[in-house]
Amino acid sequence: MTALSIVVLTTVADAFLGAIAGKVTDNTYLKLKGEPSRKAFKQAIGKAIHSYATTGTRLELAQPLLDATGFLTEPSVAQEVTQIINFDREPNIELIGSRWEASINNPPQWRNFTNEADLLLKYLEAELRSTDVFRPVFDSKDINAIANSTNISANQLIAIEQQIESLANLLHSDFNKLLKEFNKVPYDIRSRIYDFTYYIEEKTRGFVGRQWVFNKINHFINGRDNSSGYFFIIGDPGIGKTALAATIVKQKGCLHHFNIRAEGINTESAFLENICAQLIATYQLEYADLHPDTTKNAGFLKKLLGDVSNKLESEENCVIVIDALDEATESRKSIGTNLLFLPTILPKGIFIVTTMRDDSTKPQVACQQDELIIKHDSSDNLSDVEDYIRSASTISGIQTYMSAQNLEVEGFVKLLGHKSDGNFMYLRYVLPEIENGAYMDKSLETLPTGLKDYYEDHWQRMKGRDENAWFQYKLPIIVALTTVPEPVWIELIKDFSKVTSTSRISAVLEEWKEFLHEEQIEYMGDVRPCYRLYHASFYDFMSDKQQVAHERVDLNTMSGFIASTWDEGELF
Repeated sequence: MTALSIVVLTTVADAFLGAIAGKVTDNTYLKLKGEPSRKAFKQAIGKAIHSYATTGTRLELAQPLLDATGFLTEPSVAQEVTQIINFDREPNIELIGSRWEASINNPPQWRNFTNEADLLLKYLEAELRSTDVFRPVFDSKDINAIANSTNISANQLIAIEQQIESLANLLHSDFNKLLKEFNKVPYDIRSRIYDFTYYIEEKTRGFVGRQWVFNKINHFINGRDNSSGYFFIIGDPGIGKTALAATIVKQKGCLHHFNIRAEGINTESAFLENICAQLIATYQLEYADLHPDTTKNAGFLKKLLGDVSNKLESEENCVIVIDALDEATESRKSIGTNLLFLPTILPKGIFIVTTMRDDSTKPQVACQQDELIIKHDSSDNLSDVEDYIRSASTISGIQTYMSAQNLEVEGFVKLLGHKSDGNFMYLRYVLPEIENGAYMDKSLETLPTGLKDYYEDHWQRMKGRDENAWFQYKLPIIVALTTVPEPVWIELIKDFSKVTSTSRISAVLEEWKEFLHEEQIEYMGDVRPCYRLYHASFYDFMSDKQQVAHERVDLNTMSGFIASTWDEGELF
């Protein structure tokens, strides 16, 4: 990580805090200038920028936000941002928007930068409210109520800095070039394209290895024997298929669709609308809107693929990446066809790269095809796993653990690689726990082996802390999170779980944070934190748990109630 992200967050924080000088009591200003306030604001502005940049194909618009001398550090802009916690008047979002628009070369005419400024400030206010330091300010509507302590750790700030750094990398990728093409087309086409920016940034952060996979894909696509075709990537849950797919999209700017069961983005209609709109936008096909029958079958998709094939220059290819085909749903109208209505034959120059758990969902095709099965115990996969662990071994919290356990780097890499059973999702969970000291008194040999055992170990640890609390409110909250097909906010969790205490829900979310993705979502003119499960493998674990009688809770009944309530729209 370069110093860019650290400088950006520090300079924006200093501009914000400096703009408050002379407007508050000396005692309050001392608190604001203190380390807790600076930490809290740096975390809040970092998260706000990340939320903004990964929402609604706004990545390019966020470039000035990642500039250490950008408009956010201008005194007049910083002055308006401080109104979030001053409460004497509303921030002048027109001024902020105008300075923002002026800082962008050729800003899109259809973007209203006053609205963009309003959205960014809503994200920032939501993040400030969530900090220990600024929460009392909003509760009392008085800046003098600012607290002088915070639970934000150095590791948390480093994580935010890594997100900002990752955004900067995404801005300079071929994926951002693709987003620019999407933003050029009329609204009726643009609105059908799913925005996976946040997903791609999240899944590619810290990515290492897999060159052997890229080489095989490139050989298939660029080989003289293949004019078109399918390339299938097959592997167990957690083996890194989604990160691989996201990296291909980021590096090559490929058309793409991610089936995400946790968000309900796994139907053939979602796929067909998204990919058809992407084809029109990327290859400037002359369509003002999608065909009315787009989602009924593969007819319009095949027509567009043919149009694109005819436009491709010699040696040029169109590559479409589809992730998690096994998570796609089959509707009544698609029974007997390939999942997502995938064509059996692809025209010249069209290649589809798709990932799946096993070959049971592999489409029937009548064109060139190849596959790569990523085996958890293969030498290539284990080598990538070890590289991933080695890259994490430089983190201070992990170095502290290695020192306490008398481990050299290579010993740590080998032992944890063995415990992971070649599974990247295991490492995504376990490494942060090691970093945060959860295993400080445990040797690596005592850690669970493999992803499923890790889920069971965490389940039992959380249950064992307080069994009464587990059955009274913790388990119902977890079931609510694993049953609803989209990100949910705390009020919805209350409705589904029948747990009315916000503090209890917040505590459970903290206990299970490594399994959750938190994002700020705009809804009905407001911005609120929402939560969803990070990985589909935990749904599988919960499905098994629903059959366990000793949990003393009828999880199937509870899940059925939540699912039916959501489907019937009783909460809206």
